[in-house]
Amino acid sequence: MIDMPPALPPSEEQVIEQRLIECGLNAKGLSVKYEAHLQSIEIVIRPNAGANVDRFKCIKDASGYEIVTFEDRNMHVAYNEYASELARSQVLDGFKASLEEKGLLEAFPERRKFQNLREYAKALETHGGLKPGTALRVSGDVIVFDPPHNDKNPADFMERYSNLLAIVGYASALERLNFGFIGNAAVSEK
Repeated sequence: MIDMPPALPPSEEQVIEQRLIECGLNAKGLSVKYEAHLQSIEIVIRPNAGANVDRFKCIKDASGYEIVTFEDRNMHVAYNEYASELARSQVLDGFKASLEEKGLLEAFPERRKFQNLREYAKALETHGGLKPGTALRVSGDVIVFDPPHNDKNPADFMERYSNLLAIVGYASALERLNFGFIGNAAVSEK
C-alpha cells in the first residue's frame, strides 16, 4: 500500500469558481485568479458563462468582496449598479447609526426643501455646527469637501469635521448625491 499525501484544501479561487458554477454559470466562461496589481482576486465573466440579471445576487454572494468584471459592457454596468445599490443600504445604515448616536439625525436637512445644491450644502454645514460656506462648496452637481487647510494638528481637523463628514456621507447615500474631496495630502506642520 502506498501512502498518499493528504489532499490540499481548495484554493480561495477554486472555492469561488465552484460557487459561481453552483449559481448556474458555465465554467468555460469564467476566469477566477489572484491579480497582484489589483491585490485582489479578479473574477472575469465572459458572455459564454451564461450570466444574467437574475443571477446577480448569487454572483455577488459567491464573489464576496472580490473584483467582478463582465466582458459584456451592459452586463458590467448593470452588475455594478446592483452592487452599488446593495452597498448603499449598508452605508446608509452605518451613517444613520452614527448620526443617531451623535443626536444629529433629528431635523436632518431634506434636499427637496432647498432650491439648489449650494443652499443644501450650506444647510448640511449648519447642521454639523459649522458656519455655512466654510468647508463645503458645490462644483456642478457635486458637493465638494474643501475646508481651509490651516489646521496644524490632524486630531483638531478630525474633531472639527467628523460630524460634517458623517452628515454629508449620509446625505450623499440618502439623496444619491455626488460627493468629493479636495486634496489628499496630510495636514502640514508649518
